[in-house]
Amino acid sequence: MRKFFLLFLLSCSGLIAKAQDHSQQLDYLMSTYFKLRKFNGTVLVTQKGKVLLQKGYGYQNVKTRVPNDAHTVYQIASVTKPFTSTLALKMAELKKLQLTDPLSKFFPGFPKGDSITIRHLLSHTSGISDHEADSTKTIKSAAEEESVIERLKARPLDFDPGTDWRYSNSGYILLGYILEKVSHMSYYEAIRKYIFEPAGMQQSAFDFARLKSPHKATGYWVFPEDKNAEVAKLINYDKPKAAGAIYSTAGDLCKFHKALQAGSLVSPALLKEAYTPVALNYGYGWIIESANDKQLVSHSGDIWGFKAEFARVPEDDICIVLLSNAEDLELHAITFKIVSIVSGKPYQFPAQNKVVLDEATLKSYTGKYELRPGEFIEVRTVRRRLMAETSTTQEMYCQQKDSFLLDNGRDQRAVTFERDSVGAVVSLSFINGEQKVICRKVN
Repeated sequence: MRKFFLLFLLSCSGLIAKAQDHSQQLDYLMSTYFKLRKFNGTVLVTQKGKVLLQKGYGYQNVKTRVPNDAHTVYQIASVTKPFTSTLALKMAELKKLQLTDPLSKFFPGFPKGDSITIRHLLSHTSGISDHEADSTKTIKSAAEEESVIERLKARPLDFDPGTDWRYSNSGYILLGYILEKVSHMSYYEAIRKYIFEPAGMQQSAFDFARLKSPHKATGYWVFPEDKNAEVAKLINYDKPKAAGAIYSTAGDLCKFHKALQAGSLVSPALLKEAYTPVALNYGYGWIIESANDKQLVSHSGDIWGFKAEFARVPEDDICIVLLSNAEDLELHAITFKIVSIVSGKPYQFPAQNKVVLDEATLKSYTGKYELRPGEFIEVRTVRRRLMAETSTTQEMYCQQKDSFLLDNGRDQRAVTFERDSVGAVVSLSFINGEQKVICRKVN
């Protein structure tokens, strides 16, 4: 018995040490992203109910120097969609609708309404467009739902229902109206009754603009480096509605994960269907991918001033929440690095400057480089940092003089600047596949 107990203690101590190691790695990763100005917000990572990291980085409000922490409240934008899909599945479970129900059942006269189903709306395969029709038709003043339906009717479909995939906020807003009809309550009341309350989500609601809380995050267009950072305009909560109206905390989103894992919101069978790709890698309100040979289900959110990432590995009971109050940051790539750490797998650490160059050397790289006829890479300095701009802007991290790395979160690419006999920079080059691309400096 003593031998068994000793082995048990050794086993437990090993698990604790492993969890501590994962926690340290996670904190180091996120601290690095903060130092690189690539994350400003709150992180929560759990595995099998154990918290591996729960921490804020940067400021909730940079002007008042209030830090982000576990209690900070953020808009989660399109992370609302997994809630909407869960509510739709709950209505199906309660026999209030069927996923095969046509749109015409709820909105007679809707163009191709007999061919568009609930399943199409859930999976972005309805063809309903997010783009306004070029029409001279005047929309009469009406209640919100009627006005929105009128506008959607006036738009041509992007494609025949079920034949293609295109992300459609309009489709989810329409789904929200259907859920109101079948639940006999507002979308917000239904989400509270069937999801927030059973999951114990007490910090989540809808009208972020009117929220009065010391924990409310201020949203910024870009990483807030100082008190002069530009504050993003708030979007009224009733505009995105079922497509993106929820605000929440990292802790509340983890409670949503726990309730889904436990099967207390909808049945495991329905969740399995939701986690099955319908088109491309999208199921019912979830993006389905593979991370270290395990199924990763997730959704991201992007709204003025905020970015959100909610990712789960159901098989290993892993939950990852990344909430940011800076909109220009890329979060999804961070998710895969976090999964690798928790799973004990190798991953690529973010590129950083290994050498600090003087201002004159940095300035020597600035200018335009011809990528191809009529298309250029512009290299410029911002606060003693070297930036490369094409359709996007990326920082270049110095490894040694004239040698840099670009890092988009998924891949790193080496960039080398070439000089002439007198030391002037004349071109930059990088490897694309097996080909060396040389871009001549034009000014």
